[in-house]
Amino acid sequence: MNRVVLLALAASCVLATTPADAAPNPMHPQFPVLDAAGAPIVPGGEPSLDRTCGACHDATFIVAHNPHQRPDRSATCADCHLEDGALPTDPAAFEPSGLLKREAIRITVPRDSDCARCHGIIGSGRDPVAVPGDFEAPTGRRTYAMTRDTGAIFASQLESESWLNLADKEARSRPFDVHAQRLVGCTACHFAPNNPARTGLRNTTLDFLINDPRRVPVSQFLHRPDHDLVVASCLSCHDPTKTHAFLPYRARHLETLDCRACHIPELAGPAAQAIDATVVLPGGGPAIVYRGMERTPGEALSSAWQTGFRPFLLPSSDRTTGKKKITPFNLVTRWSWTSGPTAKEVPADLVRKAFLNGDETYAAEVVSALDRNGDGRLDPSEIRLDTPATAEAIRSRLVALGVDSPRISASIRVVPISHGVVGGPAVRRACGTCHADASILSSPIPLASYLPGGVLPDLPDSPSVEIIGRVQHTPGDGLALQRTEPRAFHLFGHSVGSITDRLGLLVFAATALGVTIHAFLRWRTRRRDHAHPAGRRVYLYSAYERIWHWLMAFSVLALMVSGFIVHGGGSPSGDVLAVAVRVHNFFAILMTVNAFLSLFYHLASSAIRQFLPPKDDLVGQVRRQANYYLRGIFLGQPHPTAKTPERKLNPLQQLTYLGLLNVLFPFQVMTGILIWGVSRWPDFAASIGGLSYVAPAHNLGSWLFLSFFVMHVYLTTTGRTVFSNIQAMIDGWEEIEDEH
Repeated sequence: MNRVVLLALAASCVLATTPADAAPNPMHPQFPVLDAAGAPIVPGGEPSLDRTCGACHDATFIVAHNPHQRPDRSATCADCHLEDGALPTDPAAFEPSGLLKREAIRITVPRDSDCARCHGIIGSGRDPVAVPGDFEAPTGRRTYAMTRDTGAIFASQLESESWLNLADKEARSRPFDVHAQRLVGCTACHFAPNNPARTGLRNTTLDFLINDPRRVPVSQFLHRPDHDLVVASCLSCHDPTKTHAFLPYRARHLETLDCRACHIPELAGPAAQAIDATVVLPGGGPAIVYRGMERTPGEALSSAWQTGFRPFLLPSSDRTTGKKKITPFNLVTRWSWTSGPTAKEVPADLVRKAFLNGDETYAAEVVSALDRNGDGRLDPSEIRLDTPATAEAIRSRLVALGVDSPRISASIRVVPISHGVVGGPAVRRACGTCHADASILSSPIPLASYLPGGVLPDLPDSPSVEIIGRVQHTPGDGLALQRTEPRAFHLFGHSVGSITDRLGLLVFAATALGVTIHAFLRWRTRRRDHAHPAGRRVYLYSAYERIWHWLMAFSVLALMVSGFIVHGGGSPSGDVLAVAVRVHNFFAILMTVNAFLSLFYHLASSAIRQFLPPKDDLVGQVRRQANYYLRGIFLGQPHPTAKTPERKLNPLQQLTYLGLLNVLFPFQVMTGILIWGVSRWPDFAASIGGLSYVAPAHNLGSWLFLSFFVMHVYLTTTGRTVFSNIQAMIDGWEEIEDEH
């Protein structure tokens, strides 16, 4: 093949775009159509794709590197590259020389409609999207697997313009898939890995290479195109760090969330929940129950009421990094007849023979076994093997057909969801979706409404997907997966009820109870005739001390309120959580700066001595102060520690502030910084257990701060009057007793 022809072929195969309709290829060389013997076909002859395409392309290599060519899959070159999926055989399509006429050469890169022949519902035309009539009993190679297993429909059409009976249809002004709307076809993400036109993509096993500049020559690619197609990730085209400014802790979200977790919030197609292949429906297919669909027996799928399917989020290993990311999936439970010691599935045609006569009517024995209402015919709702008697009736018929030890087996398939991507307002944004007690990450996953043969499926053992939970029966003989929180993920608003929550709540409850009892006893033992000793007004607190105190108090209060909102997840919808995170971060910075300025002030002015406990008779002073709070205050006794401008705190307060400012406060600052920096220092965070350890520790510190806050506010009422201490912190002046 000369260089000109080769370059023409390269241009047609490598640089071609997907046309709306196949047209004569102006660049592909003309060629003869050959039969199995390698000779040009004669009228009525049978063309051979291996011989015809293999004249220039290495057909053996392509088959060996083509997932579409497997025992259960048989897509050919013609299916993906030729109009109507077949080589022309009409004599009028050939030149006298035996070459195909130019107008008969309709070779293109695979079009979306070509992929739709096998994979699912792909709306590539102008007709409104609808569910095909053979969706549940497909013929030939077509399985509709993409749509049936995930609910995804790849179409540019708006959901409101389809023929599907969708809830809130008028308001569904989003396309079935935003990529289809923007003319990004199947081959944009699924292409030959050795295609030299796809530059800038990493195609190497060498981890130290970000981009491999080496690529095969065009001639080699055309001779041996690798059909083990690439499955491109979102990051192949998009840089999410340039957007998503609305997200708090954006880096952390992007590190732990797969893009599809938010950009595929709901799917409008019929997504299977359970496939019962132990029975045969009148149309010839298995019984299928769909998610988010209300359907009467025998009703067409397009007219059945659909509320939509919200994918389930599960931790999954990322294809490129290997790290766990939250990714959307569907769980499809399937029951089928298996046989022999290897539990090989019984072929569908044998199951059909066990149910149907040659005229496609149900056998009399089957009708007798399954007819529950006794009307002599089978309604779709009656065709199920949910009792031992019905299962035995079909088992015995399979035995009669030569099936070895037939039995019902069940399995759960975990199907990743990659299509049905949306953008703009349709994207999942509500924080409460994940950050709530009833999170989508732990909500039960319905598996089935009944159990064929009473067989319970086991949880799938997948090396890449993490499923933590147990399969349980639900009311009405159904089945569901009861999930627990994913490992290695701490979700604020969802990861609640930990041991730190219980311990912190216990400390707070004890503090609140003690304060309540103490206040009640003060009220019961108050002495109305008690006269305080004469005192004098003293300017006790400087302006800076008062400003520092109130700024610190307000910051701590704002941090506790916003922190508990973050910990609890805020509201199930809206952006309360996002606002709370920003408020929390702001006041955390404000409090930390204020604390360092205060430290500088107290060191420079020697006021730090106010917080240092006395060296002389510390134990005795602490004992007298504690005795006053436990006994003397109820008897109206004077305070054992006189307050002066040089000594404003009693020994118990000094010890409390010493622990608060030197232990609890730095602890909260450090754990807060670690929470903020988990995504910025992932290796260090992982070495200390990540958020799963840091966040509960920070949460415990918050409970201790809250307990201190309650105690502190209450003790301000133990002055000469209930509000005298608070008044002093406002204007700086306080009436103190003279020392005796």
